Amino acid sequence: MAVSTSIVFVVDDDISVRESLEFLIRNEGWQPETFASARAFLDRPRVPFPSCLILDISLPGLNGLEPQKRIAMKSD
Repeated sequence: MAVSTSIVFVVDDDISVRESLEFLIRNEGWQPETFASARAFLDRPRVPFPSCLILDISLPGLNGLEPQKRIAMKSD
């Protein structure tokens, strides 16, 4: 199993979803990092290397579309 420096971010308020995805992602050789809220994810410093985001659309507080909009604005 190859270890990657890339991170697969998982943002979901359901702990069972987060834990399941974390297990699956890690078993495929990727580095998972999970968050229970969009705010917690957005508060994390950005990484300077390729990454992937799995984002629940119906999150409490900030919905799943808001982090996507903020990320896109920072990329411009």
